[in-house]
Amino acid sequence: MKKTAFISDILFTLFSVWLLSLCIFRYLGLRLLPASFLSLVCGVLCACAVGALLNAKRQTAYLKRSDESKKQKLLLHLALLSDEAKTTLLAPLLHATKRGKLRLQTPERYYFLRFSFAPVTADEIATLARFKTSGQKTVLCSEIEDSAKNLCKRLGVETQTGESVYALFKKEDAFPESFLGEESPETRKKRLVRVCFAKTNAKRFLLSASLLLLTSLITPFPTYYLLFGFILLAVAVFVRIFGK
Repeated sequence: MKKTAFISDILFTLFSVWLLSLCIFRYLGLRLLPASFLSLVCGVLCACAVGALLNAKRQTAYLKRSDESKKQKLLLHLALLSDEAKTTLLAPLLHATKRGKLRLQTPERYYFLRFSFAPVTADEIATLARFKTSGQKTVLCSEIEDSAKNLCKRLGVETQTGESVYALFKKEDAFPESFLGEESPETRKKRLVRVCFAKTNAKRFLLSASLLLLTSLITPFPTYYLLFGFILLAVAVFVRIFGK
């Protein structure tokens, strides 16, 4: 939720409750001054309650977006790692010992690591099912096809996908310091500059400059509009000529 919308909702609640309370207090026979004061108190209390509720909702939404973004970075990181690196990374988190590349074992489970850019298929599950082990077979992967998931249920193979893997890393606080495939700060800055000064943005700068300059003709204080209008106009010409 944007900050302006957040403030707007609080003010809307404040005014609505104040007006309703004022009408009720006046109907009950209170004089205008005490009725106005009590209605203002009611409005402020309700606005504070609504503000706390909206803030909690906004924080929850932010955490969900943050977790989803970090989960995608983690799964991309795991997909880009070598088979040996994946096995080495997951072994201490699962408290397991290595049994070859992409295979880990605990006294109760036998893990198969399948982190890639494509979902796990039924053919892969059929191949893994041939391994002989007394422990519960468990596949750790980013995604799995529905047909593969149905086959896992028939064969008694457990699956743990991206959500479970992310929860494991979060619980153990074992996220890597930097994720493979993540854009570096230098590259991000260059990309932002390239996007901002793309030749296609010249029309947007020109439109904004035109609106400001036209507004300067009807406002009693044109200095601000003229200044920023000329700046945007200069940017529009520069981007049109030198932009990519």
